[in-house]
Amino acid sequence: MERMKQAARSQDNPNFIKMYHGRLAINVPRSIFVGNTVELVPEEVKKFRRTLSSRYPWLSRYALDEIVKGAQEAMADHMERTKGAVQRAREHLAKGQTRIALRLVEDHLVKEPEDEDAWFLAAELLLKMGKGEDGFRAMNRARELSRR
Repeated sequence: MERMKQAARSQDNPNFIKMYHGRLAINVPRSIFVGNTVELVPEEVKKFRRTLSSRYPWLSRYALDEIVKGAQEAMADHMERTKGAVQRAREHLAKGQTRIALRLVEDHLVKEPEDEDAWFLAAELLLKMGKGEDGFRAMNRARELSRR
């Protein structure tokens, strides 16, 4: 599991997701996934399994199933790690976790004070929390940035 997490952290090839099956390092083509999701494209999975079977004839059907499942986990981990602060904050907001969302946005704005989307989200969060004056200030800042 730890090796899979290491692999997910170091995804430097836009065409493949790196994963491990035991000690075997496997580059999984991103084409087996629908867009940037963990949903599989059945035809592409069949091709991938055929490729693996020809390269590694000792892999059983069960091992191939596990590799595909591991590829989905590696993709999910990669997607989670590449989310931006604003995206994670929106997910927390959707769950009703406004304080956590606001903390994420505030931390992000310290590093990226010119991010208009983050300012709009901060305004929304502040207004939801009943902090109208701060919310309107954040909204004005977002509008300033969007005019540039």
